Parts: sequence; C-alpha cells; structure tokens
Amino acid sequence: MPAADPKTRFPFTEARIRDWNEPKSGRVRLKDAGGNESCPGLLCYVTAKGKGFYFRTNANGKPVELRLGAWPSLTVEAARAKVRGDREGKGVAADPVAAAEARRSIREESTLAELWDWFNRHHLPTVRASTRRRYEDSWRLHLLPALGSKRLSAIKRSDVQAMADAVVEAGEPLKDRNGRPIRKTGGNGAGRHACAVLSAMYHAAVRDDALAYKGDIPTAGVRRPKVASRARFLQPGELPTFLRALADEPEPWRLFWTVCLFVGLRRGNVASARWSDLALDIGQWLVPEERSKTGAMLAVPIPGPVLVRLKEWKAEIPKRLDDAQEARRKLLARGDAGVRERMPLMTADELAEAALYVFPSALVPGKPSASPHIVDPKASWRRLLIRAQLANLRPHDLRRSIGSWMALGGVGLPIIGAALGHKDQRSTAVYARLNDGAVRAAMNRATDAMLEASLVPESTPGPSPETSDRTDTNPAPPVVLAGA
Repeated sequence: MPAADPKTRFPFTEARIRDWNEPKSGRVRLKDAGGNESCPGLLCYVTAKGKGFYFRTNANGKPVELRLGAWPSLTVEAARAKVRGDREGKGVAADPVAAAEARRSIREESTLAELWDWFNRHHLPTVRASTRRRYEDSWRLHLLPALGSKRLSAIKRSDVQAMADAVVEAGEPLKDRNGRPIRKTGGNGAGRHACAVLSAMYHAAVRDDALAYKGDIPTAGVRRPKVASRARFLQPGELPTFLRALADEPEPWRLFWTVCLFVGLRRGNVASARWSDLALDIGQWLVPEERSKTGAMLAVPIPGPVLVRLKEWKAEIPKRLDDAQEARRKLLARGDAGVRERMPLMTADELAEAALYVFPSALVPGKPSASPHIVDPKASWRRLLIRAQLANLRPHDLRRSIGSWMALGGVGLPIIGAALGHKDQRSTAVYARLNDGAVRAAMNRATDAMLEASLVPESTPGPSPETSDRTDTNPAPPVVLAGA
C-alpha cells in the first residue's frame, strides 16, 4: 500500500493527471477528492509504464479495486461516468459485485494465442493443406507478434487496423538458407489475409459451445487492404513463344502444363488427378468434391487434341515407370550410398500406386517425392519462363488464359464460369472486360453515324448587309476524325 501523502488527494483534472510525473519504480496512488465534481473511490495509479484509473469499493465485505481503463484513452470525466453510471445508475458503483465478476471473467478469458491453439486443433485439419499453410503463415508472421498475448475482449478494432496497416507497410522478403529472397512477408494481400484469419478465429469462438465467446468481433468495420484482381494471361503475341518453349520441356511436365493451359483446371487438381477421374471415352475431366476448391464436384470437357495425347500418355505410363525403375537400378549399381538413400528401388505396391495417377512423381528424374504424384513444378516453370523469355507470368495465369480467350471469342460469362468451375459469379467477372463484342459493335455503329452526320453540309443563311460584298471562297471543311 503506498504511503499516504496529502499531495496525492486533489480534484482530478486532465491537466493535473497529465502533469504528474511517472516514477522510475513503484507506483503512486492518486485520489479524486476535495471538489464538487470529485468521485469518491476513484483512484489513479501512476507507474513508469503510464497511468490508469481504478475504483475502490467493498464487495461482499471485502475491499476491491476495479480497473476502469488507462489514461489518456479514458479521460477523467469518462472515468467518473463509469463509476457513477448513466441516468439509470448502471455504473460500477451501483453493483460492485457484478463489476468484480465481470473483471474476473476478463482475467480468466483466453488470449488470442490460446484461441489459435484451439483453432489449429479443431478447425485447420478440415481445410486443404495449402490453405492451412497460409493460415499458419499469417498467424506466425503477423497476428502472433501483434496481438497474440492480448485477451480476446481486449483486442479492439483500432488494434486490428494498426496490425493490418503495419503488414501492408512491411516489405522485407523472407529468404532461404542461401540468402535469396523467397517472398515478401507483407503487402496488401498479406494484410487482407491476416484480417480474414483473425475474423475466422473469432467467428469459430462464437459458434463453439465450449468457448461460447460473447464479446465483440474486432475485425468488423476494419478498413481492409485492397487487392487488385490479377488479369494476366497469355497474349496472342506470347502464346506461340510459350508453346515453342513448352515443346522443349521433358515429360511429364510438358503434358502437365499443356493440361493446365488448355483444360483450365487448377494446378493442384491436375497434379493430384487419378486416371479414375478422367472419363476418356467421353472426353471429360472430373474433380471430386474432396479435392475441389468449392467443395462441389467439377466436370470439365477435355479439348480434342489434349484428349488424344492423354490417351497416348495412359498407354505409355507402364513403360515409363519400368524405365524409371531401371534408371534407379543402374544408379544403385554404382554403389553411391547417397543415391541409395535418395533413390531406392520402388516396391511392387509403390509401382502399382504410381500407375493410378496421371502424373506419377516417380517419372520426375532425380526428384524423389513422398507423394505418389507430382507436387512441385517450380523448377519446370522457371525453365519455361527462361526459355520463352516471358516475365510476370504465374502458373495460375494459364488457367486464366483459357477463360480470357473464351471471352475474346464472345463466349458468355456463365459458360466461362461453368468451364472454370467458379461457384461465385464474382470470380468470373474479371473476364467481362474482354467480352465486349456487343459493346464494341454498338460503339462502332455510333462512331459511323457521328462521322456520317459530320459530312452533311450545313445550310448557309443569306448574306448579311455587312458581308454582302464579300465572297468566302474557302468554306470550313466538315469535322472528321483523323485518319478516317
């Protein structure tokens, strides 16, 4: 208990609280007393970290001090109002026992880090592996450092806004073990995703019966960073160059990227496809519900040239797997211990499982994988871009290319959305900018009409007395567009 000091008893004002110097250690207790506006029981503790208001009263015969808030976020008048309550008298002084219980429940409330542990155990196992990795990255890089130690109800909208703004400004890239940049830790997309992860965590806490969180969700009303919709696709002048570079890529990557380009499926769906997903007799590619991003089965037609190559590829798979096994056997015959660990011979079960997939990982030379199908196309993609001399092109842009070329051909947005498996029409709206055939024709007709009207000679009025004796031998030409 701090020693009594007459100087610490005075009517609180903003100026006197502001001018009171913080001690280097310990704390000083100030009492609101001696004035008409003073509030009995209102205290202000001053420490080296700042100043905060408390209300001292009795609850069930025991003295308690209830924390009201920190100054200057909580002003003197606001602190007094909290104690006295509104006109109905619903301040902490009216029911100190209830106020103490509320404070105790806040102290016992989970922190955001504890909510993440629960969220990680109960929710993330139900999402795709790639989605889980993005959630974990947002938590580790952004949410944990900024908000992890705070109680759930203590996180305010201003805290979330500050976190999002800081993520947008962060531009330092993550680096690999060789010091090469991998990706940026911040930016608009990272800030927006961090807000989405935080919102998902709070909504899960509200829905779960065990947590039964009843506080506010701090992401409501936050100004989330805007992310421009990417519109990159293979332009007419780039497509021949890309296809020539693709022709020099070894299998299975050549066929893999061909399917991504002409069938328009997501890269992960193509990589994990089984032969049972392909109805080659009717030319249809099926993506089961458990592997579809939208959670609904997706059926996409396979274009004729790609269908022919897939049928040939299916017939080649047994021979290619035997060749891959033989290549491993030759490497092992050299007696290299490192090769023996990295490239062991495949068992009969492993060969049988590999044959179930359209793109077995065993066909990638020198690239063993724990997965039976290919999973990492980065090296192949880098080779393609270097060979084709293309910049700012991502694998997902191939999927966007087939949709863009359909739009350029006048195909309606509903058909494009069905071909790409879009569940939300907003995902297809990006192609509306290319499907402008009707608009272009209407503008051409209007332009022609305007040009035709400009060629009609104007009626010339009779000469005025002032100009009757002058003849204009060079009338103004009609207005036309340059080059028309």
